[in-house]
Amino acid sequence: MRLAPALLAVALLSLVAVAEDKKPKEGEGKPDPKTLEHIKRTEELRGLKFETNPKVGYWSVDKLKKMMVADFDEEMPEEKAKSITTVMVKFGLLPKDYDLRQEYLDVMLEQIAGFYHPKKKILCLIQGKSGTGMEEEIVIIHELNHALQDQNFDLTRLQDLTAKNDDMSSALKALIEGEATMVMFDHVMMQQAGTTSDQVPGIEGIIEAQMKSGGGGPGAEKLAKAPPIIRESLLSSYIDGFKWCVGLKRAKGWAGLNAAWEDLPVSTEQILHPDRYTQRDMPQTVTLPKTIDSLQGWDTVEENVMGEFGTKMIFLTLKPKSPKTGAAAAEGWDGDTYRVYQKGEDVLLTWATTWDTEVDAREFAVAYTKILKKKYEHLKDQEAKGETFSHESEAGQIMLTREGKNVFIVEGGTEEEATGAMEAMEKGTKMKEMKPGFGAKEK
Repeated sequence: MRLAPALLAVALLSLVAVAEDKKPKEGEGKPDPKTLEHIKRTEELRGLKFETNPKVGYWSVDKLKKMMVADFDEEMPEEKAKSITTVMVKFGLLPKDYDLRQEYLDVMLEQIAGFYHPKKKILCLIQGKSGTGMEEEIVIIHELNHALQDQNFDLTRLQDLTAKNDDMSSALKALIEGEATMVMFDHVMMQQAGTTSDQVPGIEGIIEAQMKSGGGGPGAEKLAKAPPIIRESLLSSYIDGFKWCVGLKRAKGWAGLNAAWEDLPVSTEQILHPDRYTQRDMPQTVTLPKTIDSLQGWDTVEENVMGEFGTKMIFLTLKPKSPKTGAAAAEGWDGDTYRVYQKGEDVLLTWATTWDTEVDAREFAVAYTKILKKKYEHLKDQEAKGETFSHESEAGQIMLTREGKNVFIVEGGTEEEATGAMEAMEKGTKMKEMKPGFGAKEK
């Protein structure tokens, strides 16, 4: 489930006190002289040109927060937040009755430094800041790089293309934020050492350590206390995205990154394992049966893709003492689709996954049966026949079946409903490998 709204706010970077200039007129207008310098600097760092200087708006912090809340209300209304919460609770990623909408909004508003709005095509900055402090400069350059991305590659078009696949949307966000983060750090490094990120061996680990420590520092208390899925999904866009972009630029230069905007990374697997992008190891599109006869009377809450990152987070959330085991169990992911149903207060999950090899599928199946023990306290006595696990629980029937490289899971419902759902998935789920070149503009 995609947590971040289309609004590309830099929620991880905090500003220290900087000198204040005479406040420009509040509202939209042309860039002031200092912002014009930053525009030129961003073009030099990124090697691209603006078609026109982006519009700039100057507002108070309170006004910026109100604008962000209004956009958030549009992106995540109450009903959508309720559906996402139902899904995440069912997967064990959030505690029951968690106020996702308010908590996530609090994290976003905790550190506000300005943002670029791709739909309104405007750079939103804090009124009265001088733009001369390094902390403020890097925020402005980061957001100007988003404006540069938008003018050259059309962010709204790409976000619309990936909107129905949360895993693909997360991969795109890693490209968007990773590149802007790299350009931001390049600005600092060029001033301090005359070099860029890709020219520094081991820079990925250094920046990852800095950003993770910053995520728990002053001004980031809510982020530090957020559930792992919220905290890590926010951090991953910047950290894993930075690592991915640095590696690609190091290997193929800006030409390689420019090409990536026409041939997008299409899964978090390709972000977490960059060689799978460069080698065009494409994931499977997994299509569940359109209807499942045994689930008459159940309403569909959500259907989407969990991806390797989301799958990894299930293990890290429910087995926090063994993160390596969790990450390893999610590796080998080759595609998935889940569908969550609800009937009254009861929630039912159907989840079809496919893996690179039978060994990967078996490792996932074994690891996930342990997760089921954590989720449902009445699963101590398991019934296992060959590659099928089945047992009753306080949430209904629980079933897991491995068939070769595929693992099918049903959680909830009566034995008849769950068995029917499992049989329907086994017989009717379709797999098709995606083709490279996703994101290219039509000619």
